[in-house]
Amino acid sequence: MRPFLSFAVLTALALTVAPASADEPEKPTKFTADAAYVQTGGNTDVMTLSGSEKLEHKRGPWLFTQDAAAVWGETEGVENAGRYRFGLRADYALNSRLSIYGLGLWQRNTFAGISRQFNEGAGVSFKAIVPKPHQLDLEAGLGLVQRRTTAALEEDFATARLAVLYRYYWSDKAYLEAFGGETINLEDSEDRDTEGRFALVAPLTSGVAMRIGYDLYHRNRPQPGFEKLDTTFSAGLQVSY
Repeated sequence: MRPFLSFAVLTALALTVAPASADEPEKPTKFTADAAYVQTGGNTDVMTLSGSEKLEHKRGPWLFTQDAAAVWGETEGVENAGRYRFGLRADYALNSRLSIYGLGLWQRNTFAGISRQFNEGAGVSFKAIVPKPHQLDLEAGLGLVQRRTTAALEEDFATARLAVLYRYYWSDKAYLEAFGGETINLEDSEDRDTEGRFALVAPLTSGVAMRIGYDLYHRNRPQPGFEKLDTTFSAGLQVSY
């Protein structure tokens, strides 16, 4: 119940301490970083720390994004939690609603039996809803995956990718975000990875906000000995400028 209680408390904060205000002028470069307490369930049951960062730079019709995230923990000097990712992405706007993108992603997810994985892909992004307070983005694309499992198995295959992002803004810096994405192995449609991310952000002071997050990662066909679903609950501070 604690994740849901935290969401309720932060929603109240967003409505009370973050009154609606006029949007600030858009900056060409934005940076966001957060650190949080994490409670995980699924293949591991630990309490540990997490952190993430995101750097965006807009230049004309181009938007360049670099992001990284890590979840780490150890017990008695032995690592018992390890989830890491590093991504690069470039978007080119064809008009106010339609854009094309290319991305590259490295990740290590021992929660799901992945020693290392590389994703490369390209596709189309469509802004279905643009005006605030609502935002809805839809994406579809194709790509490639190179995966090495913790059992030392090598897996290479083509993929299809579908994703949706929704945001609701109470003000320019207070918002609720929900993201869902699915990557499908085109050589075996029963081999699918599904990711869900939910976040609620409420500003405390200029450039500092409280952030509550709940992430889900589901593999339809996990490695033997691993569960299909991993979850991560986090609560912490977010810094942006």
